[in-house]
Amino acid sequence: MIMKVEMMVKDKTLILTDETPFFIMLRDLFYGGDWYNMKKDFTEFVNEIEDLEFIEKNITILGEAFYGPIIWSEIIAFLNKRNIHPDKFEHGTVDGLYELAIEYADKDLLGDAKNILEFALKIDKNFAPAYEFLGTILIEHGNFDEGIKFLNRAIEVDPWLVQAYSTLGEVYYNKGEYDKAIGYWLKEIEYSPNDIFTYFMIADAYTRSKNYEKAIEILNRLIEIDNDNVIAMYELSQIYREIGKEKEAEIVEQEILNSKPSDPNGMEIWAKIKMKYGKYEEIVKAIEPMIDESIESLHLKALLIVPYIKLGKTEKARKFYEELKQNDFWYLFGKKEIFDKYLTNKEKQLCGIS
Repeated sequence: MIMKVEMMVKDKTLILTDETPFFIMLRDLFYGGDWYNMKKDFTEFVNEIEDLEFIEKNITILGEAFYGPIIWSEIIAFLNKRNIHPDKFEHGTVDGLYELAIEYADKDLLGDAKNILEFALKIDKNFAPAYEFLGTILIEHGNFDEGIKFLNRAIEVDPWLVQAYSTLGEVYYNKGEYDKAIGYWLKEIEYSPNDIFTYFMIADAYTRSKNYEKAIEILNRLIEIDNDNVIAMYELSQIYREIGKEKEAEIVEQEILNSKPSDPNGMEIWAKIKMKYGKYEEIVKAIEPMIDESIESLHLKALLIVPYIKLGKTEKARKFYEELKQNDFWYLFGKKEIFDKYLTNKEKQLCGIS
């Protein structure tokens, strides 16, 4: 039984029911808040829609406060009750459904998110983001074959949808099918050449396939894009060493010595190479101005301990060591390899390093 309420506004009788919020919801979800296009599709509900337009014009704007939160099962129940099918939304869009699916997925309600996306694709069979998102959800559920099918459909509809290439590459990489992973990732950087992380994944996949020359080639491509990418240089030097090209590895290390890293991970590699060549003053000169009270600075302080000891600044080294020991012991423990490699037992004792 439908509950009804009658109200008089400016000599006009308005009838509101417990289904009224659903019309507002459908307008926002499928028509971006536009009554005009909604009326084109719902000619049988023109009276109800025009009453709501009248309320907005004369009383108040009707928004999410009148129906939120959106519960997908309730929407489906309403649509079924009114015999409304996906082909009804001829003038609608699925952007709102896509956003709703994201909200559900963020709450780990992946089943509902999947159902929403499937409904969206019944309305718009060429909405590539829905294929991509649905494929990702299926893969998270362990349904790899179906997930791969939807992801491939996504890039068939929209070749610029780089996230689909990324996910497909990851799926095949995790399955150990490195050639397929590389193929998708190469397409990803073709459309989005600044996706830095993907270059590393391609290089790793090539390395796992023992295709070292291709790994070297892709890392060199990355370095051409990002001249000061210390991590890429370091990975390149490691590959050269792995295939016995020590001279080339040393040349790359010299490039690292001359670089100016900007991110913390790159800074650590840069500092370790500097330590290897005894460039302690250069490490101090570069890192000291970056020190502040942030957690990142705390980690940078770990890189100054060895240089300080080597430069005779034992008190500073001990101070940073104790600070790290008190505030981030496990991070400090992870740097034990650096201390063991570059400090003598006597130097470690001076700083209290065990």
